[in-house]
Amino acid sequence: MNNIELWLKTVEKFGEAYKLVPETIINEEFNFAAVHKNHKMLQHVPESQQTEFLCFSVILKSGKALHVIPESKQTDFLYFTAILRNGLALRYVPELYQKNFLCSIAVQQNGNALRYVPKALRTEDLCLAAIRQNHKVFRCVPGSLRTNAFYLTAVQQNGNVLQFVPETLKTETMCLAAVQQYGGALQFVPEAIRTEALCLAAVQRNGYKLQLVPEAMRTEAVCLAAVQQYCDALRYVPEALRTEALCLTAVQQDGNTLQFVPEAIRTEALCLAAVQRSSYMLQFVPEAIRTEALCLAAVQQYGAALEFVPEAIRTEALCLAAVQQYGSALQFVPEAIRTEALYLAAVQRSGYALQFVPEAMRTEALCLIAIKQNRKTLKYVPKDLRKKVRAALKRGDET
Repeated sequence: MNNIELWLKTVEKFGEAYKLVPETIINEEFNFAAVHKNHKMLQHVPESQQTEFLCFSVILKSGKALHVIPESKQTDFLYFTAILRNGLALRYVPELYQKNFLCSIAVQQNGNALRYVPKALRTEDLCLAAIRQNHKVFRCVPGSLRTNAFYLTAVQQNGNVLQFVPETLKTETMCLAAVQQYGGALQFVPEAIRTEALCLAAVQRNGYKLQLVPEAMRTEAVCLAAVQQYCDALRYVPEALRTEALCLTAVQQDGNTLQFVPEAIRTEALCLAAVQRSSYMLQFVPEAIRTEALCLAAVQQYGAALEFVPEAIRTEALCLAAVQQYGSALQFVPEAIRTEALYLAAVQRSGYALQFVPEAMRTEALCLIAIKQNRKTLKYVPKDLRKKVRAALKRGDET
């Protein structure tokens, strides 16, 4: 590799190294390599080599790189391309060229670009397009546009805008429109108009927002709608309303919600539905109904659930099912039923299970199976067997 090739490789890896390259060897290839790695390197490219194509390639890499393009190379097409890549590039477009269509493209690409739109061009349509992207840019909306009608249209586009609406203008109609678009807007609704109908609309949009519903409004209908939309909302349902039917609706969506089900209604059917979806929920199943059938369903879904199976029903068949699903479940198998067949099943599933096999039982054959399953498990092979196992592996690799 000659000196020029070495420099080029360095620039391709570290763009800033371009500044150290001897001027006598700088060429188009170096220029493209440098700006591809770091667009700011364009400022260090000799002016005579800052071609339109090179500038265009910089913009294609990053629209916001517009500020490093020399004014003499900036064109309408370059502005258009930069804004298509990143709406925030509008801040580097000279105001003379900030036309309606360019501003419109910018805010549609990134709502935050509204802050760089000249105030005279911040029309109602443009502001609404920006708000649809990002509610926070509402602060950039001219005061002259902030009418009742505009507020209503804005919350229909983005419910989060409700936080910017003056309290005196928040009607039930406006608040309903806001929560229907974004359930979390419920937090900005005045207490006086947080009706059941409004709360229902909010949780139908986002069940998790049940946490924002006043306790008095958490009716059976509102809670059911919340849990149907987002099962984890069960945690915010008043205890008195956590019926078996409601809880079943939740655990059928996500077994993890079993932890929010009152113990009194954790029936075998409900618990089975939960562990079939999330075996770790076996730990929340009452001891009295941790039957062999229910525990088998849990370990078949994820073997590590064996940890929560009562000792009395950790049978050889159940433990075999567990290690066949997750080899390292071997660590939860009672010593009395740890057979050679069980060890074999465990390491066949996961070589890492070898660490839970008693050293006296780590035979050459078993270790070889474990390592073939995962080469990283060599550290669990007894030292006196490692040489033999390596040799056997080598023979196997050669055949």
